[in-house]
Parts: sequence; structure tokens; C-alpha cells
Amino acid sequence: MGDGGASTHEMEIDWRARAGEVWTVPNLISLFRLPLVAGIVLAPESPVRYVLFALVVLSDGVDGWVARRLDQTTELGALLDPALDKLTALVLVAALYPATGLDLAYLVFFFARDAFVVALVPLVPVLAFETEKVKARLPGKVVTNLQFLAMVGMLVPAATATEALLWALGVASAAAVVDYTVFIAREQTDRAWVHDWQGVAVAAVAVTAVFAVVVRLLLADQFAEALAALTALAA
Repeated sequence: MGDGGASTHEMEIDWRARAGEVWTVPNLISLFRLPLVAGIVLAPESPVRYVLFALVVLSDGVDGWVARRLDQTTELGALLDPALDKLTALVLVAALYPATGLDLAYLVFFFARDAFVVALVPLVPVLAFETEKVKARLPGKVVTNLQFLAMVGMLVPAATATEALLWALGVASAAAVVDYTVFIAREQTDRAWVHDWQGVAVAAVAVTAVFAVVVRLLLADQFAEALAALTALAA
């Protein structure tokens, strides 16, 4: 009975500590993104949205720098920043994408990497995977940067540029999924072939096959048009 009371008390203190972290400067900067995103959504025809978008991007970079500079890194901040990144992307894409006039199927490319990561979450306890081992990886950074550029294309809107960026995002996301898959597999087993080029090859073939099926089912006509455009440019 006493142990249970102590445990409850500790959880209450932990909750209060996390709640108190909201008022640190970097976390307030992160939360400042929410009204900025709301402003972009509510002012679709105003040039002010370009300024608001620039502030969103600036706040996304500044919060981490401020946290390190002021020695205010917190557990809440480690969760809040990526969560707000995903929420920002989701809201802005939902608000801006229709103006491009592009097929909704292209959004599979935009969210493919994130959907894969979310799908892995239920497997973490099953595989006893140590999430602290996961660090930012180059293919993932490429996907994030292409997502940002695609959102700029949607904001303008520039349909042709957005379409090209979404195709690039599809390829980059496939590469990121291969990278994550190989990384996790190597953490789970010591089998030699997994740590050799063969493991990379198996993952690449599997992901490429899935990518090809998605394109065939959802974007076959658009893929043919993209190939024709590339051929015309090369001629």
C-alpha cells in the first residue's frame, strides 16, 4: 500500500515537472508555431502567409539552438519539437495542397517515410528495440528537406515544381525506408548477411517492389507523363 502511494506521488511530481517545462524559452518558441500555422491557413490569399511561413521555418531551427545556448534542453522539448513538425506538415499540406490541382495520390510520397516510422512504433516493445540508439540519418534528413521544399511549392503554388519535388520525395522516402530497415535489422541480429551488402540488397529490392506497386496502382498515368517530360528535356 505504501509503495503504491509512493509510486503515485512520484508520477504526480514527474507530470508537474514536465508541465513546468512548457515555460522554458525554447518550448515557448516551438509552441509559437501553432498560431503561425493557423495564420497561414486563415489567410490563404494574403502575401502575409509568406512571412508567417518564414517564421515557422525560423522557429523550427531556433528552438533547438536556444535550448542548447540557454542549457534548457528538456524531455518535453525532445517530444514537442518533432510532434509539432509533423503537425505543422499535416495542417499545411491539408490547407495548401488543393490549390496545386495535383492528384491526391501524390501525398503518399509526402507522408511515406513518416507513415513507415509510425508503423514501427508498435514493434518497439516487441523487438525490445532501444529507441535512444536512433539518431538523425542522412536519408531521413534528405526527406525532411524535400518535404520543406514541397511545402514551399504548395504555398506559391507552383504545381509543376511541387509535382517534381513529390516524385523526388517518393524516391528519397524509399531510400530512407531501406536505410531504416537495414539499421533496425542490424540492431536485431548478428547474422553476417544482414551486416553485408546482401542485407542492403534484400531491403532495397523489397522497398523498390512496394514503390513500383504503389506507382502502378495510384500514379501510372502521371508516371508516364513524367517520363515523357524527362525524355523531352533530354532530347
